[in-house]
Amino acid sequence: MFAKLNENLGHLSNESWFRDLEVEIPEQAPLLEGLDSSGRRALIELVVRRHLEILEKKNGRILKDAPETAVTVVNLEGQPSFCVKQFNDRGLLHRIKGLFRKPQGLRTFYNGSQLISHGIPAAYPIALIRNRVRGIVSVEWVIMECMEDFIELDRYLVRKFEGGWSKEEQKSAVRQFGRFIGSMHSKGIFHSDLKTCNIMVLEEFHSYTAPPPHESGSGEDSFSLRFCLVDYDEVYFAHHISMRKRVKNLVQIFLSTPSLLNRVERMRFLDEYALHAGLSSGDRKRLAQDVIKKSHGKNILYVGFEGDVVETLDLRH
Repeated sequence: MFAKLNENLGHLSNESWFRDLEVEIPEQAPLLEGLDSSGRRALIELVVRRHLEILEKKNGRILKDAPETAVTVVNLEGQPSFCVKQFNDRGLLHRIKGLFRKPQGLRTFYNGSQLISHGIPAAYPIALIRNRVRGIVSVEWVIMECMEDFIELDRYLVRKFEGGWSKEEQKSAVRQFGRFIGSMHSKGIFHSDLKTCNIMVLEEFHSYTAPPPHESGSGEDSFSLRFCLVDYDEVYFAHHISMRKRVKNLVQIFLSTPSLLNRVERMRFLDEYALHAGLSSGDRKRLAQDVIKKSHGKNILYVGFEGDVVETLDLRH
């Protein structure tokens, strides 16, 4: 299949606007295995062209189309889906800032690779494309793998509650989520916008057979959750995460989690988080008090299946 694809794509980048852009593709980029260098570049060009066409004609999957950022899902015949995130030019001041700080696209591209190397699942960055005007980066595109089978955590919770969620399943899901966030912080990773809409989740069911008490065995199903970070251009890596930053992230989670998840389960999440973040018993207590104080009575904002939902968080019960 890739031999034919190489043949078909090989000529695309020779005489086009794309040849003037900077293109960076990791050696081990997923979804591009089997393509030679010219085929890889040409496929990336085709994905960017399709992305721009979707935005212009409004005839495809547009996840976001704002002045500063646009996100689409590009489907090519016979190929996996690609997610394309475009960081738009916001004027001279924005360009000048790029001289003193890594631009968003570069940060996204770098952070995705760093998260994966730290053992934190993230949408894998496949390519970074940059356009420069007089030496200054103006527009960037980051092509990432598309997490097709995943769903945003806020929508996952809404779906589970609407479908009838057993207490044991709720407990298991909350504990698993607490482990994920606790592990992330224990590795010195801080996401400045850690809302549930920026955390994707995939539910996986496993069958196993318990050891038979006598002659016959008994089987039962269990489930595990795979979490994945998106929108990670504002992720930072350090040796230690301060208590202030821990509280900030946990409050962000509380205020983007549907109120269907009650106080008991939120406290269970904090307990599991503290355990896997390596906090002392005293720090656990102080952290819980701070999170409750900063969250109680505030508005929750999350994305449901009908759009944004605003609720008030009551942690008294």
